[in-house]
Amino acid sequence: MGDIVDRLKDPRSLVCGVAAAMADKFDWSCMWTRVVCAVAIFCNPAMGLLTYFVLALVLPKWEKPC
Repeated sequence: MGDIVDRLKDPRSLVCGVAAAMADKFDWSCMWTRVVCAVAIFCNPAMGLLTYFVLALVLPKWEKPC
């Protein structure tokens, strides 16, 4: 169980890093952002995955250009 918690807290991407990027953008806990995303996908897989991939496309545009 400790390994799972450590992996969820790690800010590096699990799949495409949407949850980690959202957590970083809004200064949220990376672990709880990933848990909420997983629950949302479990409850409604089609809408959850659609939202996940839309955010994957939108999140890079949120970043400030250097």
